[in-house]
Amino acid sequence: MLKLGIIGTGRIAARFVGDGWQNTPFVISVIYNPNIESACRFVQDNADKLEGIVDCTDEWDYLVEHVDAVYVACPHEKHFEYTKKLLLAGKHVLCEKPMVLKKAEAEELYRMACEKQVVLMEALKTASCPGFQGLLQIVSEGRIGEIKEVEACFTRLTPTNLREMTDLACGGSFTEMGSYVMYPVFKLLGTEYRDISFHSYRCVNGIDKYTRALFDYGEAFASCKTGLGVKSEGQMIVSGTKGYIVVQAPWWMTRHFEVRYEDPGRVERFDYPYEGSGLKYECEEFYQRIQKCLSKEARDVQNSLKAEAVVTATESVAMAGVMENFLNAEVEVRKDAEIRLKEILQERPMRYWAHRGCSMEWPENTIEAFVAAAELPGVVGIELDVQLTKDGEVVVFHDENVSRVTDGSQRVVDYTLAELKELWIAPGDEKQTRIPTLREVMETMKPYCEAKGLLINIELKTSVIHYEGIEEKTDALVREYGLEDYVVYSSFWAESCRKMKEINSANQTGMLASTLSDCIRWGRYAGVDALHPWIGGMDCALPEDMQGMPVRGWGADEPFYKDGRRLRIESLEKYAIFGITEIITNVPEMYVKEAAGGEKTC
Repeated sequence: MLKLGIIGTGRIAARFVGDGWQNTPFVISVIYNPNIESACRFVQDNADKLEGIVDCTDEWDYLVEHVDAVYVACPHEKHFEYTKKLLLAGKHVLCEKPMVLKKAEAEELYRMACEKQVVLMEALKTASCPGFQGLLQIVSEGRIGEIKEVEACFTRLTPTNLREMTDLACGGSFTEMGSYVMYPVFKLLGTEYRDISFHSYRCVNGIDKYTRALFDYGEAFASCKTGLGVKSEGQMIVSGTKGYIVVQAPWWMTRHFEVRYEDPGRVERFDYPYEGSGLKYECEEFYQRIQKCLSKEARDVQNSLKAEAVVTATESVAMAGVMENFLNAEVEVRKDAEIRLKEILQERPMRYWAHRGCSMEWPENTIEAFVAAAELPGVVGIELDVQLTKDGEVVVFHDENVSRVTDGSQRVVDYTLAELKELWIAPGDEKQTRIPTLREVMETMKPYCEAKGLLINIELKTSVIHYEGIEEKTDALVREYGLEDYVVYSSFWAESCRKMKEINSANQTGMLASTLSDCIRWGRYAGVDALHPWIGGMDCALPEDMQGMPVRGWGADEPFYKDGRRLRIESLEKYAIFGITEIITNVPEMYVKEAAGGEKTC
């Protein structure tokens, strides 16, 4: 058994731990992250999959001392640094694709691996899976003749709050998926192409949402399509002089393909096993390479394995070279985006709302959470949710069912107000408290609104249960306390927003939706004054007729009070380039500026 370390604790590392190394001759021994809290949390969250005692560390020397090999699964920009240090330490390395983004860096790493007599392998599961190996065998037999074109497409619709869509240095569809679509091109046509051109459709922040790379080989050509914000058929077609091969989506998880000929009745079908997510195939290949290295059958380990399914050093270097060409062509576009972001923030600094109050510090939607937020210097407003009880009282609560945060088990609408008041929020906790009525919240917030200009966003929870009369009752309560100038009404149900305008045309409303395009569509219908999209759903630019309208983004990956999730600190200001003007956050205390000095509290 070889001891395997993992660098990185993100999505791909979690997939590898869950479905990659099992039933292979590896044992995971150390999880490394320069943020020790992240490393420990990863081990804790994946304890059932790690099958044993696994150390977590932020100390490099400890990692190196306790592993034979390392799987590098951190963000792209750190691949070269970590891989180089590991090779220098004499460790075998399996590095996630893209291994590096510069040709010279790839060449340096492979030279170093040869000098140190260790294995360096770019992780590309397609290369080692049985189906793709079978396809290569069919091609090598000449069944479809001379190959004249390879077409490969890999797309997925990706939220705009993920790294791939916000990292101006290394993000985008081609850097994320280009290795997959280039691999069959280089395997089948070689790496000596004559020319390459790129055609991209971009997100508003300059990152490519959809890219087509065209390779010219003179006597053949290839088309590689990648997408993060555009969806297309994820198939691969290999065209030859005698026939062609079709691998249906998802071709990169090759389970089945067909060889077709001029005669439409002549179709050869091939099926292959494919276990789990396919990560086990690259892990097994990595182990076999290490064993060949240890047996010292060949000095040049990187070129010793000639199996057609293996990602060779030549192919890996070529892919890095294409990535470099692509990013070089992107430099000015992405620099312009960075400049534009700075200009936007200088002209209009990001403003912050407290989502259900200070809802990481206190139980959400409680008087205590609202007061904590209201006393923060720099907070623009507080967001809260309202529903109706069985006896028609307006209460402040988010979920339709109370079970997540209270000691109750039914829907809000199934309780009378008196019954709801018997329930505890965060029962048994030092900060346990009761469900407030909207009247209690208005009374508590009125002094803050009038003294500080604090706004309140009342979300009408009407998208699941269309509470009869909730709009009129909520409006009446707000007016009773004279707070109509400090309140914005929002809902996922456009009819509620429209109704608030019918009750009083001066009422300020905001359309909630999971995408900006839906906010725009339904917001026009309801005649709203603001748009409230999910920050991961910024799928279009703000139209001309809505320029200047508040765009309040919500849904950052932030924990609520003691829900067990860890806080991942990120810059929320970057969403300004998508058109977001304000952020509704669980942790406003992290982002608002202090009254004196103007520095962030984090």
